[in-house]
Amino acid sequence: MDAQQISRLTAQWIRELPGEESTVLSGLGVWPLLAILAELADEPARSELAAAAGAQYEGLLASAPELRMALGLWTRPEVPLEPGVDKVLPPEIRGVLANHQVLDDWVVEQTGGLIQRMPVMLTPDVLLVLASALALRITWRLAFRETSFTEGGTRWLQRSDYDLESVRRYESPGGPLTVITVFGEGEFDVRLVMGEPGRGRNAVLAAVLDLEGEGVGGAALLAGREAPGVEVIESMSGRPTAILSMPYFEVDVEHDLLEHAEVFGLVTATDNSRGHFPGLSPMPLAVGQARQAVMARFSATGFEAAAVTAFAMAPGSAPTPGAQALYVHLDRPFGFVAVHRPTGIPVIAGWVTETAHRQV
Repeated sequence: MDAQQISRLTAQWIRELPGEESTVLSGLGVWPLLAILAELADEPARSELAAAAGAQYEGLLASAPELRMALGLWTRPEVPLEPGVDKVLPPEIRGVLANHQVLDDWVVEQTGGLIQRMPVMLTPDVLLVLASALALRITWRLAFRETSFTEGGTRWLQRSDYDLESVRRYESPGGPLTVITVFGEGEFDVRLVMGEPGRGRNAVLAAVLDLEGEGVGGAALLAGREAPGVEVIESMSGRPTAILSMPYFEVDVEHDLLEHAEVFGLVTATDNSRGHFPGLSPMPLAVGQARQAVMARFSATGFEAAAVTAFAMAPGSAPTPGAQALYVHLDRPFGFVAVHRPTGIPVIAGWVTETAHRQV
């Protein structure tokens, strides 16, 4: 699994989203489904799906204590599968498409209850459902404390960190970005990102997924280099510190991937005048629904996120006083990306406005 391909797919999706409201999405949740279907499709759907995936399917991101990923395939009893399906979708992850409760039970099990329902509708014409699920739970190395200071009743979080290099300025085509890395105890971190005032959600999130180089670290910022949302203040600590002040937030969204069919290589695959997946079943099948339910929650002690992505197929023709501190106050819209530290793969990306702030 290639971090660059996941980042590219996620950024392309973000660029297509309308509006500026809070959102969250997981390109990592979509990617394995695209790569698997590319292997099982015929032309031209195969080339479109392969271009969207950008790489062949070689398995899910290796399990870690913080991340759980799974695939599931359910078929109506009358839908036969080709023998080659076993290579990518083995029998142990397959089931009978009996009712929606079967799908919902799988979702709850795989996400630990963070998501409750499979996002596709089980209509009479749905013959097959292919889904991925992921659940991420991060515990911070350094916890936040909830402060008594509130804005509009928002639960506000604050912490001081001696690691100045956790705050960095990066250059991007649309202007500078401030990226604050909140480190987890294991292999996953969350990067908080803020652009200059007025820079839109999609531009900021797409840019942070395409950053290069090391950027400018906190020591240089403390010495006077400017960065969006960063101030140099006097603190009571005896050492230079990075102080982060931000809202407790929670975002949950459901996406219709077919609204961006070109991004996901699904233009031909949704043409129900014929079938497109002879490697999956001798029965002609076309993609009728493609949806993702996704959530993210940032609290004083950690970060939780989950995504369930599903494709439903229908018939296809059928310091001491005076010491200085970097003060980052996320009091306007900002982005976040949960990242697997060893590979750089983005698991979840999103945007936080006041609508996502949790109230006291």
